[in-house]
Amino acid sequence: MRCGQDWQPTVIKRVIDRYESSTEVVLVSTDAGNAYLKGMGNKQGNESLACELVGSELAALVGLNVPPFAIIDLQDLEIETINGRRLAMGPAFLSKAQEKVITGDPEGSCLGRLRNRGDLSLIIAFDTWVRNPDRCPPPDHVIPGPNRDNVMFRSAGGWFELLAFDHTHCFTETDLETDLQGTYFVDDPGVYGALPEFLPYVDEAGLRSACKTIAGIDGAQVMAIVAAVPH
Repeated sequence: MRCGQDWQPTVIKRVIDRYESSTEVVLVSTDAGNAYLKGMGNKQGNESLACELVGSELAALVGLNVPPFAIIDLQDLEIETINGRRLAMGPAFLSKAQEKVITGDPEGSCLGRLRNRGDLSLIIAFDTWVRNPDRCPPPDHVIPGPNRDNVMFRSAGGWFELLAFDHTHCFTETDLETDLQGTYFVDDPGVYGALPEFLPYVDEAGLRSACKTIAGIDGAQVMAIVAAVPH
């Protein structure tokens, strides 16, 4: 498990900023640095936090660079979102704020200096595996087109690293209970995560390697991740 292993804040000191997003993200100051917080009671629902946690764990498990993340209990601090919604007391998801990052790269300036270009094939295979439309959905998706706000590159010694973050939309289009009753989430032929600027750097060998990595994950590892989701 990656959650809380590399980084675990224990105290939220104050709210720094609030953002208009599906999960009403709040930037907070903690005793371990700044972090983006997603709490229960957000307008996308509590299931989005379970998807975020499971998706982040799986992304780390396949070898993608995931910003450190942790769970913290909101018991004493009342936090309001940008829409005036008060987040519920209980477990909240934290993602460590990153320095020296570039969000989105439609011109490909970071891609040409990517330290591990295999990560592009891996993130496409991963997003397709977990059906994550929030970076780049299939062309026939209800909201087509890339979301470059969810593509982040971190500067690292003259090179760049691709970061995988924001997994609140993984697995299903509606609520989990409804969608998991069918088989489309297994049979879906769509390819996810394939931003146009990625494609010149992606080849069959890289995709086969990425799929092999994902296929090597043991079901027991996945079940342990799901079992760790807070009630």
